[in-house]
Amino acid sequence: MLKGIIAALWDRKERPEAVIPETVFFLNGGLFEVQERIDQFKSAGKRVFVDIDFVSGLSGDEDSVIYLKRSGVDGIITAKLRIFKQAVNVGLNQSLLRFFVLDSRAVDKGIQQIVSNGVRNIEILPGIVAAKIAPKIRAHAPDITIVAAGLIDTAEEIETLKKHVDAVSTSSTTLWSYRW
Repeated sequence: MLKGIIAALWDRKERPEAVIPETVFFLNGGLFEVQERIDQFKSAGKRVFVDIDFVSGLSGDEDSVIYLKRSGVDGIITAKLRIFKQAVNVGLNQSLLRFFVLDSRAVDKGIQQIVSNGVRNIEILPGIVAAKIAPKIRAHAPDITIVAAGLIDTAEEIETLKKHVDAVSTSSTTLWSYRW
């Protein structure tokens, strides 16, 4: 289960020793560098998740999912249900289905997807709305792991979110040392 602060890494030059949280999300990169980055962070004892939708050179098919599993990732992040299901089917059970909250209809549709597909881990964007909709999601899926991500800039926002979610993913390095 994902807990606490997660380092959302956009900068490809970020080194494991500079990253405080034990879990990292690689949010971009290319096929040729992703293996090296996975190896570096895994060697430093980090849990690594890769946003498969934003790694250039990966097509988002089953072979891409298998490639990432063999690369040693702990899970993937994707907004595509088909790819998410493939990840779970190959044993990447900690993978996250990304859930964009645009309006109340998106929330209802997202809950329907979560329940009908047995989704156990989601990432909600933008993160600050997770405080509002997490109770509704948990009413339908009480054991789901919820990660809030995107537009989270302050410790006060994390204080609000931690009452409702299991983890917060942030690229703000000043928040990486936040004590959950």
